[in-house]
Amino acid sequence: MGQNSYDKTSTEVADSWIGHDASELLMQWPVDRGFTSNELPNGETAYTYNFGTEAYSYDSSYAAPVGQSGNALIMETRTEHHDVPAHHHCTVTFYANAKGIISRYEYDGVKCRPYVRGWGRPKSP
Repeated sequence: MGQNSYDKTSTEVADSWIGHDASELLMQWPVDRGFTSNELPNGETAYTYNFGTEAYSYDSSYAAPVGQSGNALIMETRTEHHDVPAHHHCTVTFYANAKGIISRYEYDGVKCRPYVRGWGRPKSP
């Protein structure tokens, strides 16, 4: 478990979804990236959100001296490639019963609060 796995703010927000229809959650929380849903053998559906940063890479260039001609330095442009790994911040899973009502949840990660708080509690109709 991460250091903020069960912080109070994340727990309060997640608790607020208990008893709500999963369709409300899917309308309010993002499903465009890091989201999966799975039908479970017991009739529940698990709605899982994985938050963090994707892996990416970039190139950087710099000038380096490679020699001298008289008083002038001869410069060469060099390029370095950098790979930045993915970072997992938080996984939140809500479980809905066969009628689509959220009955429980689980979460884990080192940085859940900004995500859980940002997408928040159910909106009033």
